Amino acid sequence: MPTKLSAYLDEVFSNYEDLKPIRELKEELYHDLEERFSDLQKDGLDEKAAFERTIASIGEISELIESIHANTTKLQQIVGLDFSKQNLQKSDLKSTQVHDGKFNYSNLLDSDFSYSDLTNASFKCSNLDRCNFDGANLTHAKIQKSNLKGASFENCLFDHTDFSSSELTGVCLDNLTFTGTTFHHTGLKGTSFRNTVFQSCSFKTDVKKAIFDGAKMDKGTYALLKGLKANLTHVTII
Repeated sequence: MPTKLSAYLDEVFSNYEDLKPIRELKEELYHDLEERFSDLQKDGLDEKAAFERTIASIGEISELIESIHANTTKLQQIVGLDFSKQNLQKSDLKSTQVHDGKFNYSNLLDSDFSYSDLTNASFKCSNLDRCNFDGANLTHAKIQKSNLKGASFENCLFDHTDFSSSELTGVCLDNLTFTGTTFHHTGLKGTSFRNTVFQSCSFKTDVKKAIFDGAKMDKGTYALLKGLKANLTHVTII
């Protein structure tokens, strides 16, 4: 019967699963229904009756789905807005599109930008401590003179991202790819670039205590880092 429950939800959610919050709602609802169905069978109902009672227990969910769809779509269309000089601690900007958005001189402590499209966004002199950028697109983003200690960047896209004069001390940047990324006067003490790929990146900063074990890089980037006396013992040139 769990297969029948899954088929029922597939039909209900078929027009809305393009958005992550709705997919998450579907998954949560499925587990709740599965548990409800099992409990009804334990109470003595046959399979058909338990299924009908389970479906009836969730009531009308179409309005909830439509509300989530409308609100999420609206968030995804944020373009060019100026959030500068704001106290935005713990802001939820997950899965949004903020092309050309400005977050300059703002406090964004503990904010969530995961899976967001931040192409051309500007973060200058901002507090990005412990921000979540997992899965975010930071193409051409300018993250300058900002604090990024404790920030998370798993599966993040870096294409000509500028980290000039920002603080990345101790941040984990393992298993990522940096293309045309700028690290000028960037704090990289203890920053981990294990198994990371570098292509045409620019470094003008102290890299002696950054970790490059297992990294791969083009000859130009390698030459820059070698001149800055980085430890490139376990680096591969590509």
